[in-house]
Amino acid sequence: MLDLHGNKMKITVIGAGAIGMVLAASLDTKNEVSVLVKPENYNRLAKKGLWIIEGDEKRKIKAKIVTEVIDSEIVIIAVKGYDLQNTKKLLDRFTGMVLICQNGLKMLDFNLSNKNEIYSIVTSIGATSSELGVSEFKGTGKTIVGGLFNVKKDSSKISDLFSSYYFNIYHSKDIKKHIWLKAVINSAINPIASYHNLKNGELEGEEYWSQVKMLLAESVSIANSNGIYFNSNPLDLAEEIIEKTADNFCSMLQDIKKGSKTEINEINGILYEMGKKQNINAKLNLEYLKKIKTLVDT
Repeated sequence: MLDLHGNKMKITVIGAGAIGMVLAASLDTKNEVSVLVKPENYNRLAKKGLWIIEGDEKRKIKAKIVTEVIDSEIVIIAVKGYDLQNTKKLLDRFTGMVLICQNGLKMLDFNLSNKNEIYSIVTSIGATSSELGVSEFKGTGKTIVGGLFNVKKDSSKISDLFSSYYFNIYHSKDIKKHIWLKAVINSAINPIASYHNLKNGELEGEEYWSQVKMLLAESVSIANSNGIYFNSNPLDLAEEIIEKTADNFCSMLQDIKKGSKTEINEINGILYEMGKKQNINAKLNLEYLKKIKTLVDT
């Protein structure tokens, strides 16, 4: 995408995880891309570069490796929910557009002192990363973009930034509802699959499907108590996601297998606290919050 002067847009992606690298790969043909990485990973990634695997092909992502935001017009935050607040110090002097792409509900209270335009990207694309600097793209899915804070323009222009090979983008004037919907579905799929070490498709077994339905119903009640009502049935959507990603391990289980911190606090933990404030019985969210914490340091 070109700016007003006919130059490529300068975009920084914060986070070199599986989704961050797919975002960078989807931007690198139309824009000038940088990927901001953790200082301790800079030397390795600056030497090795970032790579994306698409089926039988592996290609190098055309992106500069950086450790701070320099000379960018757009910043895309693609870090885990528990790292979101840590990105604020990276954006102290940044006044451009910010896009946030992550799981959980943390972004709902994320704002910046510079009154930046902030948009959210809610996506169901599949990607895994089992090696630093390498993302395996598993397939496209529905991606919804909408304004979150201080929005001055139509979000439809954002789709021009990305390659449609990776992202099938729709636009919403009520992005908060989609953030909640993904969190509610993740609250049931992720902890149950993770605790029992299951591929997503195995959740359709009778024993686990009954647990998914109960936990999902509880999370929907919490959303409703906070004024969020869905246009489509979350249970139908959860079933659709499970079927489409039947052979995949969810991101939470991938984190556990790597011994990494999970987003259980940002999903089930926040839902539990929000339910408690509204006097909603959120015992299943609390139960799985505790169960996942027994598996890995969260």
